Amino acid sequence: MIVRVRNLKVWFSQRGGLLREMVSRGSKWVRAVDGVDIDVRRGEVFCLVGESGCGKTTTGKAILRLVDVTEGDIFLEMPEEEYARYDEAVRRGSEDPEAESAARELRRKFSLTWKERRPWTMNQYLLVAFMVTVAGLGCTAGLTALLSLAASPFADIGIVYAFSFALAIAIGVVGTLPPSRPSKRTSLILGIVSFFGWFLAPIPTFYFKGLSLSAADAIGNAWGSNFFFFILAGISVPVIAAGVAQGIAVYRLRSTEYAGLDIRGLRKRLQLIFQDPYESLNPKQSVYEIVAEPLRVNRLTKSPEETAATVANALTDTGLRPPEEFMFRFPHELSGGQRQRVSIAAGLVLQPDFIVADEPVSMLDVSIRTEILQLMMDLRKSRGLTYLFITHDLSLAWILADRIAVMYLGKIVEQGTAEQVVVHPKHPYTQALISVVPSPDPRHKASRLILKGERPDPVDIPRGCRFHPRCPVAFERCGWSPSEVLDALLDLAGDGPMATPLRAAQIDSPLSFRLPPNSGEVEAWIREQKASQAEAHLALKALRGITGPPAARRVVLFGLEPVPLVEIAPENLVACLRVQPETPPAAEIAAA
Repeated sequence: MIVRVRNLKVWFSQRGGLLREMVSRGSKWVRAVDGVDIDVRRGEVFCLVGESGCGKTTTGKAILRLVDVTEGDIFLEMPEEEYARYDEAVRRGSEDPEAESAARELRRKFSLTWKERRPWTMNQYLLVAFMVTVAGLGCTAGLTALLSLAASPFADIGIVYAFSFALAIAIGVVGTLPPSRPSKRTSLILGIVSFFGWFLAPIPTFYFKGLSLSAADAIGNAWGSNFFFFILAGISVPVIAAGVAQGIAVYRLRSTEYAGLDIRGLRKRLQLIFQDPYESLNPKQSVYEIVAEPLRVNRLTKSPEETAATVANALTDTGLRPPEEFMFRFPHELSGGQRQRVSIAAGLVLQPDFIVADEPVSMLDVSIRTEILQLMMDLRKSRGLTYLFITHDLSLAWILADRIAVMYLGKIVEQGTAEQVVVHPKHPYTQALISVVPSPDPRHKASRLILKGERPDPVDIPRGCRFHPRCPVAFERCGWSPSEVLDALLDLAGDGPMATPLRAAQIDSPLSFRLPPNSGEVEAWIREQKASQAEAHLALKALRGITGPPAARRVVLFGLEPVPLVEIAPENLVACLRVQPETPPAAEIAAA
């Protein structure tokens, strides 16, 4: 396997207004990708398909580390024996310290998303605070010595800047030494600490000198004669401290203890072909500048002649011949197909192994698509490329893919070979997607399966099976909520007499809602609707019964079940409670 993705999650914080952020108890998250597991073999075309907004593009960008990963691992070229060790350590769980240590070491070695996440202890917080305090007091003692030599408080401007530099460097260095562990906030925190330390330093200084002054008088006397330079030094102190802290943190992150895979060094092996060639190309750059930019950034060529030769080879390989005719054109001087060829050339100029192709032909005319796809397949053979091909067109995936994964609302719902997924689909969502694919045979009468409703909001994902609100074959165990059942009952009640007591019902648990008192007629009506309308309103299938005393009758629903991605056949995985693994024949069981 060239890439293994395990439990990949990419969540985006949903921001609100100032007042909402102040009064809200927690952030709401857009769960764009919410637990994806895929394996991509070297040299294959792995297609990721699904509706718009299902998380396909975010998954591809996360694999290339173009977006921050919330949780999960992306393993690059992890040997089988090492992955077996990792899998065993994960199954043993975090309760086993030895297994947890082994899993952390393997993630540090092979995962693109590995970060040091050991929690801080109170002793570490106190020790780091003590170290920074000692560093600040040491600089203050130096200030006291300098003041004792000066005729007036800081009459020499050089003393002002000397002290500011010393304080910033001391806090920046000491604050990043062990037991501190570098993080994104290290430089910011140390910059703030140095800022307040700079402004408050005169107070202990004058105290040490034996002057009986208030804090305000101490500051005024110490800095009043050089107020302008005092302010300039005060602005520079946090910047210097933050810069020193950032430099040391970067160095420590690259050390053996904290280092993971160097993503910058892997950029030339992992590339992306964008969807829209009209937006992805810089209109102010020529074709030569666009294709040469990856070479310049990664410093792969040593001379302008070598750069020009490499760019010419990339353009030739992508069908822009002769390359001299296209090198100094600008994007607006090219056709749509030529622009996409330039995008492919910019991705291939670094000789990558793995390419994420994000719907590379969806913005092109039908007449051009075949040429671009044929070009990509030819390059796959000549260069040994591996594609993660993202598309919403199942007919295209059927032609190109070795294996297909169908994605819905941030999760994989079906995965298998192209024949397993397209010819023998098991998940209702896959069946619905395939049913609307046009057939070139006029004698073939397609049975369309049109899904009802809209894709749910990724901020408020349905419980249980995520597809159940739109699934045509959903049943009682799919994860219906009381609000969904009440909505179905209110839809049936309309403006009739049953609508009023149903609106007064109160949801009291994830699996029940309470009816108002003296609602015998409502209970009978609910039972009648379940018996007659359950096939048309599938949420009614979740009704299990009505219990409780007459004054507090409760409608109870069936419990939900987890919906894991289950292997029903070799390489064929489906996340649906209605689909069960194939049972091997009795003869095979006996032989085993």
